[in-house]
Amino acid sequence: MPHSSRKKTPHHQHKRLQVTDDSGWTHVSTSGKTARQVLRTTAAHQQDDPAQPGSFVPAEAPSKLTAEDLGRQFESYRRRWETSDACQVVREALRAHTTPAAVAAQDAIVCIGLGSPSGFLRGGWVDRRSVSMYQLAGLVSVVDWMKQTNPNVSVYAQDPVFNELDKSLLSSLGVVVLEHPHAFEKVTPATFLYCPGAEQAHLSQLLALNPGFLFGGPLEDNDSEVVRQFVGARGSVRLPRFQEHEHAFWNMRIYYPEDTEEDDD
Repeated sequence: MPHSSRKKTPHHQHKRLQVTDDSGWTHVSTSGKTARQVLRTTAAHQQDDPAQPGSFVPAEAPSKLTAEDLGRQFESYRRRWETSDACQVVREALRAHTTPAAVAAQDAIVCIGLGSPSGFLRGGWVDRRSVSMYQLAGLVSVVDWMKQTNPNVSVYAQDPVFNELDKSLLSSLGVVVLEHPHAFEKVTPATFLYCPGAEQAHLSQLLALNPGFLFGGPLEDNDSEVVRQFVGARGSVRLPRFQEHEHAFWNMRIYYPEDTEEDDD
């Protein structure tokens, strides 16, 4: 009787693979068969629901990563951001659509929903560290620009996925990390709100507080009446495509108080 044998499938350790498609969705696979977490790259990692605190946990950093390593990584991302066309547009927009008096009137820069520059999300399945790194570089460029006129402006950040390495990095950059909901409580008409990845529900809450400036969006197709009113009272400048990682600042804008300025598409 013929003897049949079946090849045993070897067990391999598969490296996480993250692919962001043209529509901005992140697919994560560990093998030929895709194990997916379909998450918006600009939103899925973000702030926990105020009604359900604790729904997000600190991101999982690689075990051998040190604060010094993370700082060096950030400086590399920062250099690439600062030499980009997108960063130049941010600087030009701030220069063209603010006055020294307006900048001096801003008492805080508040960052909501940055994500983790050091760790994996969703139980280790999602790697969007590079997005968070570039967005952090964008925040620092705004802070540096504003501090030229307003050196005492306070800078705050909040995201439930921040781990200890993230907090250490932010602290080294002069950013005070707050727990929910304290960053929300800092938002006033004298706030520059930096939220490139805030969830839609949180945008409505935040924009109802009428922050003076906003870096984020896009907001133009948002159904919220609060968001529509905010957009209607603001001029805006759209960032060009960021070649290093287009989804880090996908279709985002700087929104500024509109007096006589016209919207810049």
